[in-house]
Amino acid sequence: MFERFSREARDVVIRAQDEANSLGHDWIGTEHLLLAALHHPEQPGAATLVRLGITTTSCRAAVAGVVPGAREDLGPEDAEALRALGIDLEAVRRRAEESFGAGALDAAPDSGRTKRGRGRGKGEGTLTRHVPFAARAKKVLKQALREALTRKDRGIGVEHVVLGVLRSEDNISLALFARLGIEPEVVRELVLDDLRTAA
Repeated sequence: MFERFSREARDVVIRAQDEANSLGHDWIGTEHLLLAALHHPEQPGAATLVRLGITTTSCRAAVAGVVPGAREDLGPEDAEALRALGIDLEAVRRRAEESFGAGALDAAPDSGRTKRGRGRGKGEGTLTRHVPFAARAKKVLKQALREALTRKDRGIGVEHVVLGVLRSEDNISLALFARLGIEPEVVRELVLDDLRTAA
């Protein structure tokens, strides 16, 4: 199926993994695909979203609001709870850094599941974790193929991925749409209108 994806649509799939990693998520979901599509604001589908005021920044904030990061640092409440048990988090951090160097307790990628990144703003040669696709994201990619076939398009572009995401009815997607202030069926029609106008 991926041989039918345009260069930009393939980049959406790759960037979705980057977005999941940057948000500390252990899966690639519909939310990451939508966020990755917005990295191509000139492409059909994404351009419609941008025209509606949805940006990578607003989408990332909405995603973070719907699905908090899995690798968040311990906060002051956590430190206080540990202190009540006789554990001084700052003392532990200080000793670890004295023994193993600065940042010794910072989250590190799982060495068994890492690969060299493509240098997208993170610098060449950065390590990124391999993140699997959630079933709902796989469904969106299959839906993107159906969208292309229905429209009799030769390949799968960013617009088909966006249309697939907008068909998602899982709780996370619906919560994301609500945070972004969009009604998916209305936006689908706007994307289709834009495609008809461009044809």
